[in-house]
Amino acid sequence: MVVVYPLKLEDEIMPVIELKSKEEHTNKSIVLKQLIYKSLSDYVVKLCGRGRLSVGKAAEILNVSIYDIHDIARTKGIKLTASEEQVQKSAKTVKKILKQSKEEIKKGVNIIKKQR
Repeated sequence: MVVVYPLKLEDEIMPVIELKSKEEHTNKSIVLKQLIYKSLSDYVVKLCGRGRLSVGKAAEILNVSIYDIHDIARTKGIKLTASEEQVQKSAKTVKKILKQSKEEIKKGVNIIKKQR
């Protein structure tokens, strides 16, 4: 979805916008969008680094993969870590999967024994 939003800009920045527009052979509105998205990308990754936003949500906002978010963070020197809650939830999930796997292995061993 695209939102049209009126924007007031200081006269002093317009020469820079026009220069970038000419250098890249594009129009000024595209240059402004590029600059906004670049700043948004930087801000969203900083939020991830502070634990205020998940990597998945950041990827969704920026319409990129989670791997792209990690790459952006790495180039900016931002360390992305899981929150304590995420770590605990992951550990719980791993334990559950391991328990299910052990049960499935036991069932498989019992089936093999019965067939002998």
